[in-house]
Amino acid sequence: MKLLKNPNKLLFITLFLLCIVNILQGYFTELLDDEAYYWVYSQFLDWGYFDHPPMVAIWITISSFFFENGELGVRILSAITLSLNIFFIWKLIDFPKKSNYTWLFLLIVLSTTLFNAYGFITVPDTPLLFFMSIFLLGYKKYLKDKSNLSYLIISLAVAGLLYSKYQGVLIVFFVLLSNIKVLKDYKIWITGFVALLLFFPHLYWQYANDYPTFRYHLFERTAKSSYKIENSLLHFVNMFAIIGVTFIFFYKAFFKNLKTKNQFQKGLNYIVGGFLVFFFLMSFKGHVQAQWIVPISIPLMIIVFHYLVNNQHKITLFKRLAFINIALIILIRIVMAFESILPFQLDMHGHKQWVSELQKKTKGKKKVFFNSYQRASTYLFYSKDPIASYNYFNDRKNHFDLLNINNTVFNEDVYYITNKDYGYSNFGIKRKNKDSLYVSYINGFKAPNLLKININNVKTSNDNTISIDMINTSKNNFSINDFDFYLVLFDKNKHLLFLNGKKAKKYKISDFDLFTIPLSINDKILKIEEKNLVNTTIKIPKRTISLVNKAEYIQIIGKNNPKLHLTRLSKMYSLQKD
Repeated sequence: MKLLKNPNKLLFITLFLLCIVNILQGYFTELLDDEAYYWVYSQFLDWGYFDHPPMVAIWITISSFFFENGELGVRILSAITLSLNIFFIWKLIDFPKKSNYTWLFLLIVLSTTLFNAYGFITVPDTPLLFFMSIFLLGYKKYLKDKSNLSYLIISLAVAGLLYSKYQGVLIVFFVLLSNIKVLKDYKIWITGFVALLLFFPHLYWQYANDYPTFRYHLFERTAKSSYKIENSLLHFVNMFAIIGVTFIFFYKAFFKNLKTKNQFQKGLNYIVGGFLVFFFLMSFKGHVQAQWIVPISIPLMIIVFHYLVNNQHKITLFKRLAFINIALIILIRIVMAFESILPFQLDMHGHKQWVSELQKKTKGKKKVFFNSYQRASTYLFYSKDPIASYNYFNDRKNHFDLLNINNTVFNEDVYYITNKDYGYSNFGIKRKNKDSLYVSYINGFKAPNLLKININNVKTSNDNTISIDMINTSKNNFSINDFDFYLVLFDKNKHLLFLNGKKAKKYKISDFDLFTIPLSINDKILKIEEKNLVNTTIKIPKRTISLVNKAEYIQIIGKNNPKLHLTRLSKMYSLQKD
């Protein structure tokens, strides 16, 4: 007990024990689907990925050095870096005799709900929060002495933020906005240039791959969304959820702190206010997620610490609420680790069970997962069996599209995994309070999306034809006679259009005849050789040409097996009209 009365020893012992608890939590808790997807990243190390920069893959790769298999091979670095991160946050606090309030600091940190989750899950926010604290340490040192070390820390931290998640730009931007005069310092410009130079490999990767991540986050993700008031209301719910029942102290402290003259504290205020306003505005474009604003946890923890030590009479009530938070966090952690406690399964429950059952029933055959890159990733993590992923044309792309992984199962007999029964399933696998899996056998699977189509001139000619290039990206020959090609139409907001001219807000996959226009290839092309390109034309039926002319965007989709679903063969093109 004497050890715990020493503030420094209390801090280090608590952080060590927290690390152990997080390691145990990471061991006993099955992966989230997203974690499995990021684990797939780590199996194909690169300078970038479809959804995110590569730092999360590096985090997992480092974890795998300690544990080759199992959940800790994904999570152990997260357990270590959370404790390090808390220590960095402690170093960010300037307060006379702050060591007397070590217990209060630990109470604040351990009761902040979502922040603690990043000690046992590995997602892009995990390294983002780590590098955010390092960036703030560098900025704090810069304000103090403008030493060469401060510039170096800022450069490395900014690069780390950008490699973790693009939201890192907001952290840097809001700090700069709080202290514009730093732009007069030429060394800050050099610091920014060095950070950009370190980030250049990722930018080049984006260029080489036609900017998939930028396209997705800036345009594709919200292209089909419309304003819903519940999205804006959810943003306010998220503000409270990331903190817990102590939220009233955090946000009251923030508003009180707006009057501060301290430059570092001002930077913290700008981060909090900037994130809250930015993502409130983003809610007008679509759904918002709680983890998007989790970076405000760090400045809020620092701000509320100062508020409480300056308002001692508030501490008693805060302690009561904080212990309620901690009790809830412990309960949630136990439930996450041991699924038998609940009568239903959470997102991280039941993976090993359904993966094992699917393995046994498919007897070593390769699998193709339809419309679920997350489920495909989870199966791959727990089974290590070769898989492929296949998307419906109107579903979002993912990193499997860039991996070209469907080449690994070309012309092989596979099991096709869907979450609905389309009438031809061989068997199903039931999952507790989750979508069932339906499994269909396909002989000689040839992923149609390995045939890429480029539309050369997006304009219908007088004979109702469009010039295209057909490119075989597979390692085998394609028989074109096996394909059914279709044209789909979109309005200016990229909403799918029915052939009656209305938006296809709700439709069934089986109703594809309501929104697809059959196409015919003019040339009698029997096959396209491996890695070959053929120029030809497609003919649009005269009866539908008026519909095409009313559309703003077009896309060619297709399939080459009656059991498969229509998939995108071309990107979406803006329609040029005479």
